[in-house]
Amino acid sequence: MNNMILRDQETLQLLAASVFPVLDDNRWSLQSKLNQFSPISLEQLGKAALMDRQETKYIFRRDHILNFLFGLESDYRVLEIEGQRVCSYRTEYYDTADFHFFQQHQNGSGQRWKVRQRTYLDSQANFLEVKYKDNRRRTRKSRIQTDVTLNHILENENAFLSANSPRSMAELYPKLEVWYTRTTLVKNDGLERVTLDNQLNYSNGIIRSDLEGLMIAEIKQATYNSASPFMAQLKKGGVRPSPFSKYCIGISLLFPEIKHNRFKPILHHISNLLGGDITNERTQ
Repeated sequence: MNNMILRDQETLQLLAASVFPVLDDNRWSLQSKLNQFSPISLEQLGKAALMDRQETKYIFRRDHILNFLFGLESDYRVLEIEGQRVCSYRTEYYDTADFHFFQQHQNGSGQRWKVRQRTYLDSQANFLEVKYKDNRRRTRKSRIQTDVTLNHILENENAFLSANSPRSMAELYPKLEVWYTRTTLVKNDGLERVTLDNQLNYSNGIIRSDLEGLMIAEIKQATYNSASPFMAQLKKGGVRPSPFSKYCIGISLLFPEIKHNRFKPILHHISNLLGGDITNERTQ
């Protein structure tokens, strides 16, 4: 079905060690700050899982994150999984041979889908997920737990895709691999989650690119509420919402031959934040 390397559990662990070899000073500082927040477990998330939500995204230099977290300890709890508050993720995005899902974004379609398999590297839990955004800007996520091997979709998962995606298993191919770390804050009323992603690395099996100095903040709310304490911190720091999609940015970086005019302004903004051009390197 594809030419990407088979990812079994042992291989994933080795790859994770190479992508995240050392916790740098910035991440240690983040960990120290997060220790000031009360924890919340996966079992306690409840309505804060927000599988049907509105999303607002922001990007900024990751060395600014401590300023934005200052004073929020009474408003949010931090998700803790098996003792970890900064967790490692790996996601494989699927698309058609002609990049149909990417083209929906490039063309500004009001209805857009993403199909992906995500592994929580600390626990080795793995899910097949479909994200759908409608023309009212609401996002709905559906998912089922799957085998840890990521680079193929099993036949018995086709029913899930048929029910939630406009494309079948036979039409989909792995296109992009993304590695990153994530911290999740949960507002005390359960109506908002904030995910903080950094150490972002992309690969298509041949070329690799990283945006490791970037922080992607995503505020997920049941209903949009500008009174969010985290939004207020970002506004105070001069950070405004940005239309950032991990998948679309990754495709734009690693498949430059595909038309991606819609994403050039955000790529330019990212380059400015990181202090220069974004470079790719061959892995094969």
